[in-house]
Amino acid sequence: MENVTKVEFKTGEISQDADTVLDEAKGNYTSVLVIGWDNEGYLDVRSTNNLDQKDCLYLAQMFSNKLLNGDYKP
Repeated sequence: MENVTKVEFKTGEISQDADTVLDEAKGNYTSVLVIGWDNEGYLDVRSTNNLDQKDCLYLAQMFSNKLLNGDYKP
């Protein structure tokens, strides 16, 4: 386990719960992909009906690129 690197992401000074983030997003998007942990601790993924699997993968990869480049500011 010597090769394991601990990574911490700072999400800003203001902490918002999931309901607040989702409420603030209402009315601002035509297509969404929501990825998160449900109340039981399981990964849950949902999207609008106008996104297919390739669109969801593309969005996830674009976000991954943005995150790794340090361009993500919550």
